[in-house]
Formats: sequence, structure tokens, C-alpha cells
Amino acid sequence: MGYNRENISKVKSELAKRRENAIEEAKTRLLEVHESHPDIKNIDGELSRTGLLVMDEIAKGKENLEERIDRIRLDNLELQAQKRELLVRYGYGENYLDIKYTCPICSDTGTNGSKMCSCMKKMLVYEGMKSAGIDKLFETQKFETFSLDFYSYDREAYNLMRHYFDMCCRYATRFNESTSECLLLSGNTGLGKTHLSTSIAAVVIEKGFDVCYSSAQNILSDFEADRFGRSGGAGENDTHRYFDCDLLIIDDLGSESITQFTVSCIYNIVNTRIVKGRPIIINTNLSQGEMRSKYTDRIASRLFGEFTPMRFQGKDIRFLKT
Repeated sequence: MGYNRENISKVKSELAKRRENAIEEAKTRLLEVHESHPDIKNIDGELSRTGLLVMDEIAKGKENLEERIDRIRLDNLELQAQKRELLVRYGYGENYLDIKYTCPICSDTGTNGSKMCSCMKKMLVYEGMKSAGIDKLFETQKFETFSLDFYSYDREAYNLMRHYFDMCCRYATRFNESTSECLLLSGNTGLGKTHLSTSIAAVVIEKGFDVCYSSAQNILSDFEADRFGRSGGAGENDTHRYFDCDLLIIDDLGSESITQFTVSCIYNIVNTRIVKGRPIIINTNLSQGEMRSKYTDRIASRLFGEFTPMRFQGKDIRFLKT
């Protein structure tokens, strides 16, 4: 388990920029105040000499050193109070010259003591959703927005979907990259497969796992780009995540063009991840019979032998919403 290394690097870079910008903006405000108000500039000059004064007192010997250092400290506090008073008098506010970090907890360093700051975790979650391809979907498709009311017209469909909803919630909250099962979400279009798989992805990402969410067509396009050298030299970075990420979610399996190459790619992804013990969630509109006729026995045997099936029922939710 762990946040995606590329996302960590991206977030650290963003935090460094935020910190640098905050410091530069504070410097600009300081120059502005010093140019307009020499009295504040003089006070800052005196404050900047504090370290030298302390060193001078230390050099004089240990006799009454604590008392002499304490006198410097009190003078320093008095100067700071005068400075705040002047800032207020001139209409700036006493904290005008403070560095205004985006996150006051970690000062835009990303760490709070020895722990990762909550601001960095939130940024990593967002970057995780972006790299997983669900940042836009998550705005509307999460567990909190999944309504079982659309299945209430039929008791059997309602009970089944409530069971699947509970399964998906448990799967997300208990997810483990090496022990969680593979899921096969199937059924006609518009029954909530993408909504629930997106919801799972969001929770798993928030827990710090690396999730890759993409359509079968886009995944296979990446492999074709690698094969025919259209990836600009970055093809490995486009496809390795499909094998190595903590959770792979393949949406709309069956919509892709079937060729010997694409079938080989699908088998390679599914088989490699199963061998590695890496979980997969697959969404498809195909029935079991359609999948058997569309793909090879090697793929079908793994989908129906290694995955927990969830056959969705009901009416197209998009029509029910209109």
C-alpha cells in the first residue's frame, strides 16, 4: 500500500511552490511597509541584531549571563509590541507582515511533526482521483449519492441492489491490495455499475491506495500505442500501472474492438494481476453467454472462476430520472 510515487512528487512540488510564493509575498509586503514607514524599518533593524547581541553577551563570560540574555529577550518583546502597534496605527493590521501559508498547520511543508499533514493527504487524494480518472465522476458518483429508491418499484431488484450496495461499501472500507477479491459487475447499461465502482475507487484512494480506473477501450489504446511506438517513449509509464497499481478498475469491458491483439492484452492484464494477487473490478454490459462468445475460454474461465459476480438488475436509472 502507498500513494502513487508520481503523485507524491507532484504534491511535494506544489507544496514547495506554495511555500516559496508565501515567503516571497511576505517579503514584498515588508519592502512596501519599510519604504512607507522608516520607523518600522528601524525597529526591524534592531530586531535583526538580536542574535548578535546574544553572541556578544555569551562572549563576555558566564557571570550573570542568564540575566543579561533575559534583558535582551524583554527588549525584543518590547520592540515587537511597538511594531505591532505601529502596523495597526498605519492601517495594516498587526499580522500584516506574517508569512501567510496556505496551510498554517505545516507551513506548506506537508509534514506535521513526524506525520504527514492533513493538507498533503487531501492533495494526494485529489491527485489520486485525477490519475485514476475519476475526479470528475466523483463530483456526482459516490456512495452518499447512490439512491436505492430507483429500484423500489420491484422488491426483488431492490433487495438485490441493496445487497450489492452493502457489498461494495464493505469492499471499499476493508480493501487490502493483496487480499481483496476481484469483482465482476455486469448487467444492462444504466443500472449503477459505474456509480458503485467509482464510489469504491474514491474510498480506496482516500485510504492511501493507488487506484487506476479506465475504460477497456482507453486501456487497450495505451497498449496499442506501446506496440506501434506512438507513445513518444513514455509507453511504459502508460501501461505499467495496469499491472502494478493496488486496484485496477476496468469500465465498460466489451465495448472495445475485438482483435487477437486486444484479447491478448486483456488476458495478460487479468492473468498477471490474478497471479500477483492484485484485485481487479470489471464493469461490463455483457451477459455471461456474450462474454464467453466474445472472448477466449482462457479469459472467460478466469472471469467466472476468479471473480465474485454481481449481476445488476432493474431499469435504466437515466430514464427513471427524466
